[in-house]
Amino acid sequence: MRRPSAGASRTASVRRFTWKTFRGFMNPCWPRKAAAEPDMCGIAGIINKDPVPTGTETLRAMMEAMGHRGPDDEGIYSSGQLSLGHRRLSIIDLSPAGHQPMRFRDLVIIYNGEIYNYLELRQELESLGHRFETGTDTEVILHAFDAWGDQCLHRFTGMWAFAILDEAKGEVFLARDRFGIKPLYYRDDGKRFLFASEIKAILAGGVSARVNEQRLVEYLVVGITDHTEETCFEGVSQVLPGCWMRIDLPSGRIRGQRYYYPTARAVSPPPTGDDFAAALKRSVRLHLRSDVPVGTCLSGGLDSSVVAALAAAMNRENGNNRFDAVTARSENPETDETPYARQVAEHCGLRWHIAAPDYDDFTGHIETCLWFQEEPVGSPSVFMQYWVMKKAKEAGLKVMLDGQGGDELLLGYERYYIAYFLELFRTGRLRDLFREYVLAVRNSRMSFWWFLASVGYFSCFPLRRSVLRRRASFLKPEALARSYPLIRSLSRDFFRPRDLQVTEIMGRQLSHLLRYEDRNSMAFSIEARVPFIEADCVYTALDLPAAEKIRGGYTKYPLRKLAEEILPGEIAWRRNKIGFEAPADLWLKRHQAVMHAEIDRSCVLNRICNRIPDLGTLNTEMQWRLYNIAIWERMFDVSSQD
Repeated sequence: MRRPSAGASRTASVRRFTWKTFRGFMNPCWPRKAAAEPDMCGIAGIINKDPVPTGTETLRAMMEAMGHRGPDDEGIYSSGQLSLGHRRLSIIDLSPAGHQPMRFRDLVIIYNGEIYNYLELRQELESLGHRFETGTDTEVILHAFDAWGDQCLHRFTGMWAFAILDEAKGEVFLARDRFGIKPLYYRDDGKRFLFASEIKAILAGGVSARVNEQRLVEYLVVGITDHTEETCFEGVSQVLPGCWMRIDLPSGRIRGQRYYYPTARAVSPPPTGDDFAAALKRSVRLHLRSDVPVGTCLSGGLDSSVVAALAAAMNRENGNNRFDAVTARSENPETDETPYARQVAEHCGLRWHIAAPDYDDFTGHIETCLWFQEEPVGSPSVFMQYWVMKKAKEAGLKVMLDGQGGDELLLGYERYYIAYFLELFRTGRLRDLFREYVLAVRNSRMSFWWFLASVGYFSCFPLRRSVLRRRASFLKPEALARSYPLIRSLSRDFFRPRDLQVTEIMGRQLSHLLRYEDRNSMAFSIEARVPFIEADCVYTALDLPAAEKIRGGYTKYPLRKLAEEILPGEIAWRRNKIGFEAPADLWLKRHQAVMHAEIDRSCVLNRICNRIPDLGTLNTEMQWRLYNIAIWERMFDVSSQD
């Protein structure tokens, strides 16, 4: 399985790369070695529904498609109608003892992820009589499954996607972590069940790439992906966050179940901001466990700055005065956050690196970035994160922390003001509503007119549908109508902040951000870790009353109070929020000719559009979505449904 070369985008109008073209072609940025630099782990498996031997040829093709995820080591288990494969990145226990597939009694595992509390679980299992031969968290999962069955999932702190074969039962157990930090995809055509860490591996298993128009229309109109079990590839699905599946080998029967969903809890008294700060500190400390160098992504925003400050301080406690951070610099001064990041780096004594991609970098590498992503992405800002990981790789870092999830946990997006204000109105707390509104206008970028417009847009389905329909008026009416159920559900969730948070954490917002994180980091042999997205942190944040999260007109109030203790005040009480924002207006304006040519060639777009619009009449977001779909279609050789 192959990826486009650097510079592919610049020559796209002359030399057209396709999925088939990628076979046999390796990007010179990542030379192939026999036992090369490590990457994210990757797992793959084939189950024949009929008792026909699978062999290993197809499995090897699947593993080759995601070889970038783990060139440290490779292993295969094949027996009868089942084959399991693994590509390894060594983070904990760098010895060959961590080789997978790993066996314990009648259990065989392939696993991608990190269990941060594996040392504590190991001690508990040893007290039950279990004995260990390695220092890996993989072996701890095997013993935990042997001891507690699928209930072991509730004991894990971390991120995971794994498959366990129970030879005695003739059953394969697949599981994905609570929030979907680690990916896991599958395809069931009635004859074969394929699963893997990446969609590319599924396609390499002899699956034709066909478009899922429903998912693609939703992306084009609303701008989100990864919010359902279905992917943009027809017939390829994801194991949803917090879910497991069981495949019975003799019968081919498949069962699935959700084991985790953050339901409301009756906590009395409710947690405080200090409780959340304590939970976050515990999580950061756990996420620093590693046998290789750890660094952090630093945008200069509140979330990443707090993670950087806590991690650097804890690192020093362990006798290591060096802690690296990487920041993206934008060519557009309006979206450049390096001045804020510099303050944090100097205040915390960080070894600071700057990733500064320009237009030539964008045109030369954007297709490689999108090839790794596999499905369309929200904006060119994903490329900024990709370049940060590239810089981290050059700095010798193999694990990177990130502040992903802080906004979802603590009502950080400005749209959460609307949800909070609507709840205050619904419950008759008009005095609180007026006070918080006045303070929000003072302490955020929200204006009176923005507030009025946003209340209507976010909470009223007809208005939101009208706005989005006008933006995507070039779509055929029947295609546009496919997006209405999603738009309706988005509007319905805006009347209760906690319900909105849960929806966004478990599907509509966080899922695609975690995909970006996983694919961008694994492209450069880096393991990304997200301390905010840990069960205790999530539950504590959700149980916090909304009035504790939005307070005095400020979002993320508990985090700001923590930041006030460990960071400069200018960082703790920032009113604006940017992140790793790409200079999209500058780049896409210069890229118009290439974009026009790419979009005009798209069979998928021609099928769902009445006309291909003039890009100059569209906003930057819509220009990007059309261009991304066209690139995606060509790279993966995607065919229409007819």
